[in-house]
Amino acid sequence: MISKKFASIMMIVGPILTLIMAFTGPLNPNAGVSWSDTQAVLGLLATANTDWAQINFLLLSIGLIMQVLGIRYFVNSMNSNDSVVNYSLTGGMAMIMGVIVVFGEGLLYGAAANAAAIAGGAGMGTAASMWAGGQAFGAGGSILLFTGLALVSISAYVTNTFNKIIAILLAVVTIVGVILCLIGEYTNDLMIIPYLGTTIGIVALGILTLRSK
Repeated sequence: MISKKFASIMMIVGPILTLIMAFTGPLNPNAGVSWSDTQAVLGLLATANTDWAQINFLLLSIGLIMQVLGIRYFVNSMNSNDSVVNYSLTGGMAMIMGVIVVFGEGLLYGAAANAAAIAGGAGMGTAASMWAGGQAFGAGGSILLFTGLALVSISAYVTNTFNKIIAILLAVVTIVGVILCLIGEYTNDLMIIPYLGTTIGIVALGILTLRSK
């Protein structure tokens, strides 16, 4: 059983770590490269610090794992409630499967960065395959993560397990995330809505949980 203090820390540190990695990695928003432009991405990775790129993608995934661990505190408490147990249990399992898939995404991106940096462009073909595989993993994993968090948030709203405003926020932004991924917009700038929305919601939930008696 996850303790409240541990869950709170994970919900505060996890999203912040993920956000920091997103804005300090080789493909941060200031780089001016769209993740859907494979050629541009690989060109940037070829000139980036390979070691940092791999560490960055790994830490980004770890931040997501921490968030899921924190949310598990509420999932476990709702699993004893007959009115929502099917939804909370399904949501919790979807989040676990999703974060495993997203972890694979980070590993593939790191491998792509390593291959892209091979002298003379000899590894570009391999890097392109790794990058494409990472995007496929990312879209699938994000669908699972967002779906799971949406189910957990709706269950929390029904049972008043945590702040209703945060529950509504998380449910709305994760449903938007699922829709964007399903229509093939995983690399679209609109994904900032579910990413930033979940970051704000989970951090706020962590702070409120840590301060509660």
